[in-house]
Amino acid sequence: MLKKNIYLIGARGCGKSTVGKLLAQELGWTFVDADQALEASVGRNIADIFAIDGEPAFRVMENAALQKIAANSKQVVATGGGVILGKKNRKIMGMNGVVVFLQADENVLANRIWEDRLAGKNRPPLTQQTEEDPQVSILSEVKAILEIRTTIYKQSSEICCNVDSQTPAELAKKIAVDIKAMNTLEF
Repeated sequence: MLKKNIYLIGARGCGKSTVGKLLAQELGWTFVDADQALEASVGRNIADIFAIDGEPAFRVMENAALQKIAANSKQVVATGGGVILGKKNRKIMGMNGVVVFLQADENVLANRIWEDRLAGKNRPPLTQQTEEDPQVSILSEVKAILEIRTTIYKQSSEICCNVDSQTPAELAKKIAVDIKAMNTLEF
């Protein structure tokens, strides 16, 4: 059975949205940011959902948004970093598309998240850890998240790409070549 979408997974800051947009252009497909789709469907941003409803409620909403996205085809989907925590989400992505893990060094991720914070991007904390120095806290959170999720990211993906040494454009081209060679997608 041919699959119909590409799902990019990985920790916050690995470049899923940036690479996803370029990959969609490369393939002539539609780009979908799953977090933005979720926010549009519930009319609130993710930070508010986490603060008001909590993570368990967010994960239910995330699954509903992913199901809606999966109903369409020829999409490159940038998922939220924790989407792989849900067994149902992993099944939807695996049955419906090719899953690509964008792997990055913890220091690269922490620096990107720090830069996002300085730019005013309001995202919920990754963990409940707190340090006096916010930049140190981010690195601690990234390490804790990667310890929990890296194995799941690897087990859930068909392609793994290290993002540290390649530009987003180079990654998009490489992923497009690798996916076309797999012969498992409807083009």
